[in-house]
Amino acid sequence: MGTIESLKQQFSRTEIRLNPEYDRIYARDHNFWEGNNNDGKDRGNQPYYCPVGWRRVSLYVTDDFYGKFKGWCICYHGTKFAYGLSILLNGLKPAQIIAHGTGVYATPSVQYACHPRYAEVRLIEKQYQSKIFKSGSYIQYVLECRVHPDNIKKIGKETLNASSTVVDPNISNESIEWVIDHQNKNIVDFNDPQSSIVCTGILMRVTDKHP
Repeated sequence: MGTIESLKQQFSRTEIRLNPEYDRIYARDHNFWEGNNNDGKDRGNQPYYCPVGWRRVSLYVTDDFYGKFKGWCICYHGTKFAYGLSILLNGLKPAQIIAHGTGVYATPSVQYACHPRYAEVRLIEKQYQSKIFKSGSYIQYVLECRVHPDNIKKIGKETLNASSTVVDPNISNESIEWVIDHQNKNIVDFNDPQSSIVCTGILMRVTDKHP
């Protein structure tokens, strides 16, 4: 379960803090790049590609983020709308379907994470389509996370039975799933100082057609 100090910090969170300074729109004329991002910021030893078409809502994690999470890589986790708030407040459960072994499953590919098997797609009700969103009929979100390379137990192939399809042109189908060490816990709590994975943002997109 961890140390007493760890438990105190885990039980202290009752709200989600945003960090709007780092909100982003990933599109041309906003935040956009081609290929692996080499802007000098620390994102671990794995490549980071532009999540084109997504809007990032940044979550506050800690003041000294790059100091505490030095060397941590960016990955994504798709989920259902009903689980989102619980995950943000409590953490991630290990996967129930364990094609590559036990642990929390994530991916370096936002295109893989947003597959409807992982990330639920919802139809926006008519009364909200123009009031809240400028355009679009469907909404979807994935969690942006950070994980230290030492906590990636296995890098495995896709499990969508899509071997003949290129899921993401930047990332091979053979290395598109990551299994994160769940430290033998029922829930990997983001608020635990010893957590193997933390959630740093929410990526959202609105589309005209069902993705």
